[in-house]
Amino acid sequence: MRAFTELEMDALSEAFNLALGEAAATFASLVREEIELSAPTVEIISREALSTRLEKAQSDNHSNRLCSIDQRFHSADGFDSEALLLFPEQGSLEIVRRMLGDSSPSAEQISELEQDALAEVGNIIINSCMNSLAHIFGREMTGTLPDVRTGKAEELFGREEGDESAVLLARIGMRMATRRISGHVIFMMDMQSLQVSIQQIRQFFGIATEAA
Repeated sequence: MRAFTELEMDALSEAFNLALGEAAATFASLVREEIELSAPTVEIISREALSTRLEKAQSDNHSNRLCSIDQRFHSADGFDSEALLLFPEQGSLEIVRRMLGDSSPSAEQISELEQDALAEVGNIIINSCMNSLAHIFGREMTGTLPDVRTGKAEELFGREEGDESAVLLARIGMRMATRRISGHVIFMMDMQSLQVSIQQIRQFFGIATEAA
């Protein structure tokens, strides 16, 4: 994978900081509680490495199941990206039940109504991010409907040995008044789309192009 400079990674972080900040206020109104977002950390890793890391993180937290809200985006000029919002399964249940005004702690699996509500959460947060990023990337993007899935990291991402496709990982922490719920926003794209994104981000933030 192409190595990106520290300045480019800082610009990526700032781009996602702008995009996620716009989504925070809307999310807070959904759960009727103040939401604090930490500054996102951004890195580029392989898909296989991402799956391994998420498996370990869930194991450390004594939970091995995630809830994923997934949408795919493309543009007329061939830019393709997959955006996911990830929560621990129990964290996603707490979020959606707060939205629905349901204080019952009994059910441990996501009902159809809760799944629809999670899809709406993902749709709002992901599209808020993508609208901001589309402006920075200088292109119009069309997205699919959100797809909600639950399972272990290897079930959600797959682990094909030798798969070195680029994964742009933007990690955010979200804090509600009652407890800390850590979420991840993940953008996956091929190297061609990623390099075009970097070029657009350099232009947006006025970063000079390096001499060959």
